Amino acid sequence: MAAILAVLQRHRYERARRRERIFRDRSQPLELGDGDIFRKYRFTRDGCMHVINLIRPLLQHDTQRNQALPPELQVFIALNFYATGAVLDSTATIHGITRSTASRVIHRVSVTLGTLKHEIIKFPTTMEEVNRAQVDFFNISGFPQVIGVVDGTHIRLNGAPLGPGEHVYMNRKGYYSINTQIICDTNYKIINILARWPGSTHDSRIFQNSRVGQTFEDLQQHGLLLGDSGYALRPYLMTPVLNPRTPAEQAYNRAHATTRVRIEQVNGQLKHKFRCLLNGMQMAPRRACKIITACAVLHNVAKDLKQPDEVDFGIEQHEHEPDRDDHIVDNGLAIRNTIIANYFH
Repeated sequence: MAAILAVLQRHRYERARRRERIFRDRSQPLELGDGDIFRKYRFTRDGCMHVINLIRPLLQHDTQRNQALPPELQVFIALNFYATGAVLDSTATIHGITRSTASRVIHRVSVTLGTLKHEIIKFPTTMEEVNRAQVDFFNISGFPQVIGVVDGTHIRLNGAPLGPGEHVYMNRKGYYSINTQIICDTNYKIINILARWPGSTHDSRIFQNSRVGQTFEDLQQHGLLLGDSGYALRPYLMTPVLNPRTPAEQAYNRAHATTRVRIEQVNGQLKHKFRCLLNGMQMAPRRACKIITACAVLHNVAKDLKQPDEVDFGIEQHEHEPDRDDHIVDNGLAIRNTIIANYFH
């Protein structure tokens, strides 16, 4: 009888042991040194805490059942992926979680940061904001009325599941990408971003179909944008003069290039700070677009906090879209000629 009871007791013990869930200890990023924190997450300790506090209420789980990840760890997991561009397995291993959990967390944090887009990425709309932007741009090289500079930058998709329409993601440089429209100000802050279009889409088409482009077209927005010669010349979007023939046209082109270089610097800074945008992502396009927008939000947060740059990121080196001087709106040409005559004669 005693032997039977012993067997039953051992059986109950084994069943209880099998039912017990074993959770791994997770790393504590804030216990790292300051240098390691910045290297792994691209924010200082205080910067990381600012980002955490910014979205903590939106990430907080209603229950701690199954040891749900705290908001702090969710943010660190996403920041590490953004910063290093590492594969999900690497980010998961560092933080003691599974690959699938890392994927879900990165998506959740990206979506959450995206909800702050209109709060943190702002286009100048009031006359006071427009006037301030125009003065700041004019002080660079004397180009008048500018409130922003625009360009498209390609974010590589590496082995991403693209579906039956994958050919539209192949850009003219020969790789799959999301063509992302970015507009910036003189302080290297992003004032507009549109991450939605596949890589084969021309910069000019993206702008013409964007909300910000439509506000200019409908005369709801004051001021000018500067774009490279891949854009169509319009009354509100000034492009360089192809084959300048006069000293005034040459001076205009120099001022245009000196002013417009801000957007190439911003693209370089954004991609080097958040290496997932530089090295490419093995993500479905929709998820990749969420990550791109999240990184843009974090870029502006870093600028507001005056976070240090690890290196001088310089200018993004890329080929411009093919020249489109054959796409000129007459009143756009008239405005460009007026600017040349009045400011660069």
